[in-house]
Amino acid sequence: MFFKKKKKPERIIPRKTRTKDNRPFYIPQITAIEDKKRMRQDFVGPAGVSTKNIMTVTSDRKGTGDIDKKYDVFRQKKRLTKDEAKKRYGHSYYEFVSINKDTIPKAYSKEGLSYDDLHQQNRPEEKINTELIIDEHKQVNSVPVDEFFDNENKYQSENEEEVREDEVLQDLVSKDDDNDDIDPIDFENDEEEAIDDVLFEKETKDKPEAEDIQFSKDIDYEEYNPEEIIENSAIESNLDDLENYRLPPLSLFKKTKESEMIEPDWVKDNTEVIDETIFSFGIDGKVTNYTIGPTVTRYEVSLGSGVPTKKITSISDNLQMNLSAVSIRIEAPIPGKNTIGIEVPNKIRRPVFFGDVINNPKFIESKDPLLLAVGLDIDALPVYTSIEKMPHGLVAGSTQSGKSVCIAATIVSLITRNKPDELKLLLIDPKKVDLQQFGDLPHLITPIIDETKVAIESLKWMIREMERRYNVLKKFRAVNVTDYYARRSKAPNFEKMPRIVVIVEEASDLLLSAGTDVEDSILKLTQKSRAVGIHVILATQRPSADILKGTIKANISTRFAFRVPSSTDSSVVLDKTGAEKLLGKGDMLLSENGLTRRIQGAYLSPEEIEEITEFIKKQKEPEYYFTHEKLSLEAKTNVDTEEIDELFKDVANFVVEEGKCSLNKITQEFAIGFNRATNIVNSLEKFGIVSENVGTKPREVLVDFEDLSNIFEGLD
Repeated sequence: MFFKKKKKPERIIPRKTRTKDNRPFYIPQITAIEDKKRMRQDFVGPAGVSTKNIMTVTSDRKGTGDIDKKYDVFRQKKRLTKDEAKKRYGHSYYEFVSINKDTIPKAYSKEGLSYDDLHQQNRPEEKINTELIIDEHKQVNSVPVDEFFDNENKYQSENEEEVREDEVLQDLVSKDDDNDDIDPIDFENDEEEAIDDVLFEKETKDKPEAEDIQFSKDIDYEEYNPEEIIENSAIESNLDDLENYRLPPLSLFKKTKESEMIEPDWVKDNTEVIDETIFSFGIDGKVTNYTIGPTVTRYEVSLGSGVPTKKITSISDNLQMNLSAVSIRIEAPIPGKNTIGIEVPNKIRRPVFFGDVINNPKFIESKDPLLLAVGLDIDALPVYTSIEKMPHGLVAGSTQSGKSVCIAATIVSLITRNKPDELKLLLIDPKKVDLQQFGDLPHLITPIIDETKVAIESLKWMIREMERRYNVLKKFRAVNVTDYYARRSKAPNFEKMPRIVVIVEEASDLLLSAGTDVEDSILKLTQKSRAVGIHVILATQRPSADILKGTIKANISTRFAFRVPSSTDSSVVLDKTGAEKLLGKGDMLLSENGLTRRIQGAYLSPEEIEEITEFIKKQKEPEYYFTHEKLSLEAKTNVDTEEIDELFKDVANFVVEEGKCSLNKITQEFAIGFNRATNIVNSLEKFGIVSENVGTKPREVLVDFEDLSNIFEGLD
């Protein structure tokens, strides 16, 4: 037999517990502040500021009923249509008030609870009983079910259009006339603008403009008299030996007087702005610490559990806009810490003088001969780095960013720690103005080089010196210069090997004009010269990938990045972005072995450079290894005769007779190919017979037949 399955009887819901469309009636409940799992539908004010953690409605009723009538039972005034609301208030969200952390206690708690008290879940040791806040809402909104449905039926009767919503709420609230804790806000009152002014007082107050960021002018300097120091130092002029040579005194440099650090008001304001911005985007985070540096202040943001760091980096533009900052830099996370750093420019920048950094026990007591005084970091602590550990450096930055001052501070750091027989400098300055203030120093190998041709030959000489030193180390089985000094310093035939630092200003210009000759020389030096005490520092204001190739940068791990025009240039220098957000005037990023630090570079004035160079010049005159003329002559005589073409003399006589050197005429006259003619002309250039190549124009002839015969005699 087959039995039909009995249908379950339909559940009959009493009239007083059914709505008009036969759905069980549900009263939305106000969620407790601690219940973070159910706080998903937040009330949002017209300015986009979320009132999260204050009052939310559960998502159980999401998508049910008319959204315009869903909260009618909570209203105290007649609900306006969108057209009426826009006409009266200018927007349709007239029932919402924008909330920030300063107005939360005033709007939602008559007891005056603070923002931290309302967020007691972040401070479990000082929990506040939040039942008081919840009970205040319950006293107003909780009524017997029967009375509520009587009013509900009245509200949904045939005369619904004539019944005012405020009568329903008046009946509800009348049951509890003694409750005076909540003062409803009357949005139709003419005082609404005054209420908005109170709530938005924090957001509308004046913020510093970008132009307000300036250097402090109220800085006291320690007075000093360089002329008196030099006169009273009993300097011996033109010393034959360097036993009586005196290093420059550190009192030659300016330094700021020590003063008490007073916390400025704008630091607290920026902290509140960052907290409000993070809070408005619904990110669980707060500023827990800050560090005031000379140029920027780093605000450390601590994120809640499970919040990705990308949420902070994604709102960097909003943070910069709300802070009214020229630029900000976000370090997520700070190396060695569990916080994210937001670096904001100071309203008043504090300059850093070279004397503040160099006149420090860490620099004075160090035994490293190649230690450099760089500047101050964000914690206002002096930063030093060693060329010996680099072992080569790259300095890049646009005009007025502080690149040239950094090079000057590097040279001064070296000459204040080393005698002329302990350190030698090779300075190449194609711009002819940046390094001229260091001319005639006894530390120089040769006068400052400002011609491309001489620069090429000087780098080739440096390669030959590197190879010679390697042969000496090989002879005595020494690993490097330090090991060589330890083994042979007391030997009778000991040969000194002073450390050599090659500094090239505007390396990009030199690489463009000289081509592969300079590139090959720099590549060989950066690859092999560390062990023999030769180091290279390149400086450029045009850090493009086609000039600073990867083969060169691969051997230069230390980079000084000043402000650059774009993130592409920053990627060339640092292999990552960030340098485009620097502020200039010495603000830099120092990258050493992958670790990047933000530093305010030390400022060295031209007057201080002049004083220290005069102090050194009075003791010792320069003794150059070679002059520019001697270097050019050696370049001519060192040409391998085996590489000279057999038509070299014939072509040389032809160009001298013609008075100009044209490749097309040479190929036609001697019936040779273009490549062979090019090699012959390059040989003519090496011997100084013709000028350098200047585009498509013919080369000039620099000698006559008498000079040419002298050159031929040297070849024979």
